[in-house]
Amino acid sequence: MTYEYDYLVIGSGIAGMSFALKVAGTGKVALICKTKLEEANTFFAQGGVASVTNLAVDNFDKHIEDTMIAGDWLSDPEAVKKVVTNAPSQINELIKWGVDFDKNENGDFDLHREGGHSEFRILHHKDNTGAEIQESLIEAVRNNPHIDIFEDHFAIEIITQHHLGKIVTRRTPDITCYGAYVLNPA
Repeated sequence: MTYEYDYLVIGSGIAGMSFALKVAGTGKVALICKTKLEEANTFFAQGGVASVTNLAVDNFDKHIEDTMIAGDWLSDPEAVKKVVTNAPSQINELIKWGVDFDKNENGDFDLHREGGHSEFRILHHKDNTGAEIQESLIEAVRNNPHIDIFEDHFAIEIITQHHLGKIVTRRTPDITCYGAYVLNPA
């Protein structure tokens, strides 16, 4: 059987579900999951999510420096900068998708300080942040009419130019994914 979609997402962890939700407004999405959506490692993450949210005491430069120090300066500085500076907008998307981060009595985020962070910038949900994120994303994905979920399906092979007779290696520039062969064992 052949299905046609605008987007093919293989994997249903936080990255796969987030991407599916981001692009669902621009086309039809197939989300392929080898188990059930609930069976992802995201669920078991107990800690929080780091983001600069209180600009009165924190800033991106501090967060970048904390991250570089914690990584013994081995992290790619441009990657760290991109992740840190994009974190607030990603937090807003999680909230839009239903994630309920803990707040204090004033209604502000109940920020914590963990690990190598010099400021209070860890957003959390009780002691089960991963479960809160995963359950919220699952609900958002299941309720989105532009996303079709294929649980208990296995991506067997990605269809690229090599299916057209072209030699493709991992160093081939501009490898294009045309789709995938997906096994439905049912």
